[in-house]
Amino acid sequence: MCPSVNIEETSIVSSILEIINSAILLVNADGQIVVANSKAAKMFGVPREKLEGNLLSGLFMPDDRAIFLPNILKITAQAGEYEGEGMLLRPDGTTFIALIATSAWNYGQGTGTVFTLHDVTGFKELERVLRSSERMAFLGRMLDDISHQIRNPVLAIGGFARRLSNMECPKPEYVDVILEESGRLEQLLATLSDFLGLPRPELAMVPIKDLFDRMIREIQPIAREKGIKLETAFAPELEGQRALADQNIFPRAFQPVFINACEAYDMADTKGRVEIRAVTPEKEPFTCVIEIRDYGMGIRPGMLPHIFDPFFTTKTGHIGMGLTFAKRIQEEQEGGIRIDSTMGKGTTVFLSLMGERRRPIRTNPAQDSTDPD
Repeated sequence: MCPSVNIEETSIVSSILEIINSAILLVNADGQIVVANSKAAKMFGVPREKLEGNLLSGLFMPDDRAIFLPNILKITAQAGEYEGEGMLLRPDGTTFIALIATSAWNYGQGTGTVFTLHDVTGFKELERVLRSSERMAFLGRMLDDISHQIRNPVLAIGGFARRLSNMECPKPEYVDVILEESGRLEQLLATLSDFLGLPRPELAMVPIKDLFDRMIREIQPIAREKGIKLETAFAPELEGQRALADQNIFPRAFQPVFINACEAYDMADTKGRVEIRAVTPEKEPFTCVIEIRDYGMGIRPGMLPHIFDPFFTTKTGHIGMGLTFAKRIQEEQEGGIRIDSTMGKGTTVFLSLMGERRRPIRTNPAQDSTDPD
């Protein structure tokens, strides 16, 4: 028990706190835990005496002790309360996600803080399961589409194969159809296997300029092959900035978008030109937007709602999975993808990248209430 706090008062408070069905910690102005109720002891897996008298900072992750915890205490002192989520650390080294609510506590010798804690790890796991269920539902819908896509080539192959079996001299054009449809089926299944086997991104904060330069290098051969004039621009304010991405997987979202832009000129009379720009977004939470713009035929308005659907394509001989790949990768990178298109004027695809995921309270020291705006 901390000697700066009246023992009788804390004894009364401790008795009251045992009635509350929440983990409660009373922390004095020096950051010491003065009182911990039995719910807090159970949450952290130690007797109450192992909590009382120790510094509260020992229950926070090492990365959060310099900024996050001081911010909580400062905001509580200034506003009287705080509420948010954070990762807490048990003495045995295990961690859990807690909903943290605080209130200012005036105890005579100073102003302390009352911490009310709830373990929400289970709720977070439930959120993860729900996201996984949504993904499985998407895969189920895609498998329905697959059966439809496979049915036509299989019927063609079977029909012509049966005709050939009844002929002494097979017709070459029948053989050509079989080979063409077999090839399309193999391509379809290979694309499906690639999509289902796509690894989840390993996210890291990477320099935007390095990521942008790498993508431009990788698509230059494609531009030369397709006879496309490539124009690039990188916003100066993005120099030195970082974004959340997987440098090895993000190009798999970028390249099909660029190829689509190149192929937008297949039926057009204008010379092929594709612009790629890295710019700052108009609003949070994104830190960077990469724009891929062509001046080709554009997309008919009725098709826009379906462009991310598996196997949706208007091009002969295409599978129609490029934008499906891009959308999945962007979602799993916590990024965004959006398309604007006008018939006869062209299409622009916006690939947005997330910046710092951690809330400002974990990364930026809180300002005093007397500080100027």
